[in-house]
Amino acid sequence: MLSSLGLIVGIGVVPFIFSQRKASATAPNFTLNFLIPQDRAITLSDIVKERPVLLVFWATWCPSCTAEIPTLNTWYEKYHSQGLEILAVNVQEPRKRITEFVKKTPMNYPSLLDENGEVAARYGLVGLPAAVFLARGGEIIYYGFGLPDNLDQLLAKN
Repeated sequence: MLSSLGLIVGIGVVPFIFSQRKASATAPNFTLNFLIPQDRAITLSDIVKERPVLLVFWATWCPSCTAEIPTLNTWYEKYHSQGLEILAVNVQEPRKRITEFVKKTPMNYPSLLDENGEVAARYGLVGLPAAVFLARGGEIIYYGFGLPDNLDQLLAKN
C-alpha cells in the first residue's frame, strides 16, 4: 500500500520520493472516476490534447497535501479560464472519506479517485504530496516534491 511506504526521518516525515521517472517524458495515460459526479470518468489523453494539466497526487491524511489546497483553489480560479486544467488525484482512499473531507475543505478543482494506487504507481510515486505538470500534448515538464514555483513560466511555454 502506497501510504505505508513513507520514510520517517527524525521526528518528521519525508513527504514523498519519486522513483526513476524523469521530466521530458510522455505522461502515462489513465482513466479515473471523478469524486463528483460519481458516474463520470476522465481520460488524461483527452484533456492534454487541448490544454496543459497540473496533476496533484494527494490524500486527506497528508498535511502537506491539504496545505496546498488554498493555493490550488487560487490557481484554478486564476488559470483555468486561461487553459490550465488542475486534476487532484486522490491515492487509495475510500470515496466516503474524501467526500466528507471535501465538505469541510472545499476544492474548486476536480478530484479523481485512484482507489487502488495504479495510477500513482505508473507515475513512480512512493509517497505524497506530488505534482506533475504536463504540457499540451502530454510531455512531463515538471515533476516535483510539491507545487511548481514557476507556474507562470510553465504556462507561458504552452
